[in-house]
Amino acid sequence: MLLTPLQWVLVGLAAAALWVGVWYWFRTRLRYVIGQSSLRVVFGKTTVRRVPFEQIQRIQKPRGGLPWLRTENWRNGFFDSHRVLVLERNTGWFPWFVITPSRRYEFRFQLKDAMARHGVQTEDEGAVEDLE
Repeated sequence: MLLTPLQWVLVGLAAAALWVGVWYWFRTRLRYVIGQSSLRVVFGKTTVRRVPFEQIQRIQKPRGGLPWLRTENWRNGFFDSHRVLVLERNTGWFPWFVITPSRRYEFRFQLKDAMARHGVQTEDEGAVEDLE
């Protein structure tokens, strides 16, 4: 069975639409869970990424000079620039771990509290200018 050029274009558009739909569905189902020793990115009941507390050096909102090509993006929404948190890590090829919790500052304090209970402190401890 041979397809005409118009049919090939329609098949390509259908495949692209299917890919965008699957990507959107996957991205909006990601959740962030603070465990006893690590931060986990969860899809359904499956952990897809885990960052131990010992690797997290700093927790901050994004500043102007962040090189976005060197970030590990685990965002769970679209048009969510007001929810972005950047976890700076001390290991790995991608030193910045980007997440978008629904309540950025509340999540940050919960994460810092869990890290303190685990015995890990971040470099930004007590930084007032980071809260603005």
